[in-house]
Amino acid sequence: MRLLPLFVFWGLWFLSYSTRTIFAPILPLIEDKLTLSHGEAGGLYTSLSIGYALALMIAGKFASVWGYKRTVVSGFVGIGLVFLGLQWAESYLVFHLLFILLGIATGTYIPGILPIITEMYEDRSWGKALGFHDSAASFSILSIPIVVVLGLKFFPWERILLILGIASFILPVYFWKVSVEPKGDRSRKTGRYLPLLKKRPIWVMGLLWIFASGSSSGIYSVLPLYLIKERGIDLYLANTLLGISRVGGVFVSILSGFLADRYGYRAILALSLFATGLSTIALSLSSTLPLILTTLFLQATFSLFFFPVGMAAISKLTPFSDRAMAMGIILSIGMIFGTGVNPFLLGVVADHLSFRTGMLCLGVLTAFSSLGVSLLEEQLRPGPMPPGT
Repeated sequence: MRLLPLFVFWGLWFLSYSTRTIFAPILPLIEDKLTLSHGEAGGLYTSLSIGYALALMIAGKFASVWGYKRTVVSGFVGIGLVFLGLQWAESYLVFHLLFILLGIATGTYIPGILPIITEMYEDRSWGKALGFHDSAASFSILSIPIVVVLGLKFFPWERILLILGIASFILPVYFWKVSVEPKGDRSRKTGRYLPLLKKRPIWVMGLLWIFASGSSSGIYSVLPLYLIKERGIDLYLANTLLGISRVGGVFVSILSGFLADRYGYRAILALSLFATGLSTIALSLSSTLPLILTTLFLQATFSLFFFPVGMAAISKLTPFSDRAMAMGIILSIGMIFGTGVNPFLLGVVADHLSFRTGMLCLGVLTAFSSLGVSLLEEQLRPGPMPPGT
């Protein structure tokens, strides 16, 4: 298995994911600069998620015509241009526009890179290659808050974004040299979305994805605001705590796969949502710094169990021909309402009550959403993936 391309792909996913996770640690600074309410600050994620969801829905079909390598590179060029624009952005409206464009740019990566990876590596190595590639997202969530803490000692937050923007222009050059364009996809007939929208598993998984995303990236987006503005914790300490609490997520994707094969997808999906809900409730009720750190760690770890198992469950619930579109629909639903609307709602509740109240309500709803797993099909029983998946 060729390692150099895989490391380049890992770097691309880390960079792409970091261009979204970078805003949580600096959101209090953006809020102060633009004199925003908590709801207005959280609303920026709504624009980001709308752009990302639109890209997920159309990039798969677009990439097969435009080219997968071009789609990936175009996305990173877009990221670089957005981060350049943020150096001079001064109004809330301009921030919303740039966040929509950033969502579109980052949303092209996954539909473009997955066919490239599966083209370059034999199917027997897909698990290892995709697993290593996916670890970049967990490492981004872990490291970016700490990088921000260190970077703010030397640069204003705008310059940290500029460094990421410059990297977005440079790294795709290496990607272009080591990657190959998938063959045979351009003549393949694409499916239709309407028949998929009539299937119950799509809507059940979409609903579950909303609560899973809301409890994971949604809460992550506003945690620095909560820790700094409501709990009175120093900016540097808050972001350090945010980074340390993500350590468990690096090992989650591997462990969740073993557990799903042993106990079944429905059991692990339900357990992960229930545990995430309880740990979110515990986080909202924590009052001392040791308790906050402990519940932060538990909440961050449990909230990431859902996603690798959820993607495998979608693969079991849909035929190969519909799988990519089903994934796009479900992830788009989760992105818009879980990652986008949820931080806005948490901010609005914080403006009128507190972040703790919003997180408490979300935790209760997430715990109850675990009951929805029973509506999924019986093929999510324990056992190996069927042939052809």
